[in-house]
Amino acid sequence: MAEERHGLNSIYHSLVDTSDVEVEKETIEATGPEEKTTSEVKIQKKKVVQPATKNEKQATPEPKHQKPMSETVVTYFDNREKNYHDLQQLIDEAEKELADLKFRKVLMESDFPTLLDYFKSIFIERKLTISAIAKSSLLEYFTFELLKPLESNDLRLSNDEFATWRTKHFSLTYRLVNHKEILFSLMMPTPEGKARKNKLPLLLVQPETMHAQIKNQAVFDLLTDCYIKRIYTSGQNSIFSHQMNEVMNHMQTLGFTFTDNLLDNTKPLQLTYTLPRQADTKTIDDIFITTMDNQRYDFKKRAEDLFVVELGNEQTVTIKQDDKSSTTTLTLDTNHVNKSLIEFFGAYPFLVPLALDNSLVN
Repeated sequence: MAEERHGLNSIYHSLVDTSDVEVEKETIEATGPEEKTTSEVKIQKKKVVQPATKNEKQATPEPKHQKPMSETVVTYFDNREKNYHDLQQLIDEAEKELADLKFRKVLMESDFPTLLDYFKSIFIERKLTISAIAKSSLLEYFTFELLKPLESNDLRLSNDEFATWRTKHFSLTYRLVNHKEILFSLMMPTPEGKARKNKLPLLLVQPETMHAQIKNQAVFDLLTDCYIKRIYTSGQNSIFSHQMNEVMNHMQTLGFTFTDNLLDNTKPLQLTYTLPRQADTKTIDDIFITTMDNQRYDFKKRAEDLFVVELGNEQTVTIKQDDKSSTTTLTLDTNHVNKSLIEFFGAYPFLVPLALDNSLVN
């Protein structure tokens, strides 16, 4: 029997390389002497694991990952994040708009000193940032406070012109200049009621220094348009002069100071200016004839090139001709009588041909 078993082992070793495979023998259960001799040897081959060679790298097991999200899920979260930022932006904008509305309400309820403080903070010092609508509202309320006396003449915002105040007799357009000053420009209708397109720069307001300046050229232009071009009437100019003097007086009560100007009728008129031409003989003769026909006036020749027109109440107009420069120098003096230049020529229209020229004052 031992020889037979030895024979089986020899056959097995000739068929299988025991160095490459691992042989697992199952326990042979003997049920009898006959079965021990005839029992089968069950051989189970296992997977052969070859050692890595020098030139081969041993495979590294892949790490375990989470299952990737589907494209639908990624899109959902992207959209959700975007919607969140959009909503936050809408909230921020709504909060700004609400704050701006509240500020505009404050402006509407403010008196002039408060409006002046806001004007300086926003336009001059630039401490506050507000919307364009709020800036427009501030200018509207501020300019209304300056022109408040014109309420008695139907002061209202124009429906046709931007940033324009209308009255029964004229309109004033306002705009911000130099980022801190307000310029009012004048528009007057013709006697037929037609509006003229050209605007005369009239009043410059400087809230930073609380100073205001009437543009004298505008006064001369009005006189020229009235007496030479016949665009306006003397009555229109007179009403304008009276109402604008009310505005200037009101602005002074608000704390503004004015440079001496030709529209002011609260003080005597004392004005000297030079015309770029010599007064012709006919003009001088016409003035002489008018003064001789009126007992209140007088005309005196002081020298060959010097004449004095006496107008009563010690008011005078001195005419000085200069042959070398071909110019005429005029001196208007109302002495103690308060008059604006518009009122002066309204009272003495016969002096207009002598005294007016398109290039009188800058």
